[in-house]
Amino acid sequence: IAYSKNWAGTPFSLSMNVGVSQNSQTQALSVTLPNVSFNVARFFPLKRKNRIGKERWYEKISMSYAAKLTNSIQAKEGDIFSRETLDNMRHGVQHTIPIQASFNVLNHLTITPNINYSERWYFKKVSQQWNNETKTVETLDPEYGFWRIYNYNASVSANTTIYGTYTAKKKERKLQAVRHTLTPNIGFAYSPDFSRQRYGFYETVQTDTTGRFKVYSPFTDNAYGVPGSGQQFNLTFGLSQSLEAKVRTKDTVKKIKIIDQISISGSYNFLADS
Repeated sequence: IAYSKNWAGTPFSLSMNVGVSQNSQTQALSVTLPNVSFNVARFFPLKRKNRIGKERWYEKISMSYAAKLTNSIQAKEGDIFSRETLDNMRHGVQHTIPIQASFNVLNHLTITPNINYSERWYFKKVSQQWNNETKTVETLDPEYGFWRIYNYNASVSANTTIYGTYTAKKKERKLQAVRHTLTPNIGFAYSPDFSRQRYGFYETVQTDTTGRFKVYSPFTDNAYGVPGSGQQFNLTFGLSQSLEAKVRTKDTVKKIKIIDQISISGSYNFLADS
């Protein structure tokens, strides 16, 4: 069962659905109750309604917003209303806000800064503890409440396009022209280490009798996961290219793509341990 709504003349849209999937052979039952998505399309919050003169740099800043809510259960038919099934329910609310701008520098270079913010609302956490008697790690009963799990990152990239063209001097030649297009790009991206204790998204637990510990997140089993661990400051780079030719036939001149697109890319994290 699905419902959707778009508000004409506005950037707002809403969609909802409820679903049940049942397998009579395995008695597996999957219930989504419900999924809700609310979106605000890309807009420019600082753009003047009545612009006079040239567009200012801050008017190029755009942003959008998306919110998701989900609540799902997977169980056997006879266990659908059991306490264990309810404890294993996956639910949560997620908000994402990307902010972006694009600037032309020296007429040929495009600079694109980005800031992304994501926040999850969770209502359950499952902690672990070391049992000295059994010498094992035990999973505790779910704890219910309200927790905000968030993360953010920032990046900036630059790209341009370079063209190289060969044109035959004699029009009667079969090969009339060759065009080589190169698109290089380079960028930097930063993301903090959200496994640090001050955020509270991860915990530590003893794992064996030698006193070793592991880091885990008690929010992993929720609907939208958790932010990644490890601080990152990445250099990204790439180069894509295409090659096409104009070839004369009996009746006309047609374009032939010799290389549709071939690309190479890589990244390097300056903050990695090794």
